[in-house]
Amino acid sequence: MTELQDLSERQQAFLLIAALREGDQAPALLDYVDEGRGDAPRAVLDAMLKQNKKIRQDDWARALVALGPEGKVNLWSQADAGWIVDSLRGEAPLVWAQVFRELPRAKVGRVLADLPKEMRKLVKAMSNHVPVDRVWALLKRRLESRFPSVPREIWERPGEFEAFHRLSTDQFLQLMRELGLSEMAVAFSKVDRTATRAILHRLGVEDAKELRRRIKQGGNYSLETMREAQMNILSLEVEKLKTEELTLEIGFSVFSRAFGPEHRGLMPIFVYKLPPKHGYVLKRYLDLNIPRNHPEKAQRLRERIIGALERIRPQFS
Repeated sequence: MTELQDLSERQQAFLLIAALREGDQAPALLDYVDEGRGDAPRAVLDAMLKQNKKIRQDDWARALVALGPEGKVNLWSQADAGWIVDSLRGEAPLVWAQVFRELPRAKVGRVLADLPKEMRKLVKAMSNHVPVDRVWALLKRRLESRFPSVPREIWERPGEFEAFHRLSTDQFLQLMRELGLSEMAVAFSKVDRTATRAILHRLGVEDAKELRRRIKQGGNYSLETMREAQMNILSLEVEKLKTEELTLEIGFSVFSRAFGPEHRGLMPIFVYKLPPKHGYVLKRYLDLNIPRNHPEKAQRLRERIIGALERIRPQFS
């Protein structure tokens, strides 16, 4: 399901301002503004208006403030919950409580779930403590300094990466798994059974079954495409990877090869979309591959990834 933070900042701002000013009458404005057209903004606004009326005005006002100044989007409120937890380690419960007041409500639950039980109790106990504006402004600046910012233009218009940018974390990880399986299917399509059996034994049960099915199904792959897939997998330290990591890591490697130097500004968006353990892996591949990616090959990779996304899109709930 699409959430507010999955939309562009312009769409978020429009929906928040419309909801704050018009309340339950806000849907009537959707067809008159570009940012309101489409199924996603309407679904998000409907969900917003179903929130508890006693708290929703405050929630919307905080979300509007959190969108940040014109020109830059700081990723602290957009990042996966794991990055927020890591950035706040060692902070007092009162600091955690104030940060939670500024986060989208859907993300608060995910962050709380990562905290020790005693810390959760302390944070909840302080949830009604509201600091003066100057104190919160200082806390927010300190928190934002721990996260990168990206130009608002890049955040709202990521060009060829638009379709990937709008995916939720779970959907993006599904795409990475699909890319990993697809890459292995290409690489092992014409390889002898002994080599194929070796990679199948390195995979989890479900991934192994799916890869075996795709290899048997075959495909019309060029020799160059097969060799590129094989060299990509050979370049990875496959023997050091855990079973559950292998398919995703190959997918991250494929995705990183779709970036050219002109796309470097998009890196943080995708790194911070993921939990830290996956974000660090993707960053490593992006740092490695962006300087040496060939523009034409990167373009072909992007087209291939779009195809993979369309194949799995029906699986998204």
